[in-house]
Amino acid sequence: MKKPGKSDPSRPREDGYEYKREFYRSAQVAEDYDFHRFSSPERQKRNARKWAAIQKALSLTSGVHTILDLPCGTGRFTGALARDGYQVVGSDISLEMLQKAASQSQQPASNGRPLAIRGYVQANAEALPLRDVSLDCVVCIRFMMHVDPVSRVRMLKEFHRVSRRWVVVDYRHKYTFRYVMTHTFGKLGFGRTPLSRVSRADLEREFHDAGFAIRAVIRVSTPLLSDKWIVLAERA
Repeated sequence: MKKPGKSDPSRPREDGYEYKREFYRSAQVAEDYDFHRFSSPERQKRNARKWAAIQKALSLTSGVHTILDLPCGTGRFTGALARDGYQVVGSDISLEMLQKAASQSQQPASNGRPLAIRGYVQANAEALPLRDVSLDCVVCIRFMMHVDPVSRVRMLKEFHRVSRRWVVVDYRHKYTFRYVMTHTFGKLGFGRTPLSRVSRADLEREFHDAGFAIRAVIRVSTPLLSDKWIVLAERA
């Protein structure tokens, strides 16, 4: 049986937001996306840990009924959020990803009822086609690691505009052994380009500049081994 690997069509070959924004707008990438990320037991566990951290963040909120899931990709969390009782709008810049997500959302929840997904919207995170304060919360997962700091703040400002109160955002931080090793060797010209990861000060500054106050930073996995944070923030 085939296993996920470096040659899979949905594995990017380059870094950089501009490249990746176009890379994911491909039917071949959308078709392979779930296989590459979730088909092995370890990757399924990784996804389960991420979902548990998102649920923990949402458990610390109040008054959340409607959620924008952006970028929703093929809908891995769009459906999960709907099954947890939220009314969800999925959004992505990739029409191909949205089509895949929409086809998968036709499957009913375990109780046999249709999922509470209001629909899907193709959109750029820097200019969302939504009214001001139109949803209770924006959930943004596995995205900011692809984006430069200036663009991240622009996106957070858009989230601030459309959210009535809350955002839940996935960030990659620098407090790991992997960061120290790859960054050090990358700087010396060995191995891959140095990783771009945030410090806690970077995190506070970006959310403050966008008009948010951070309420919780949740580790996804083991300290010093995992570089994933789920950040819960509230309109300041």
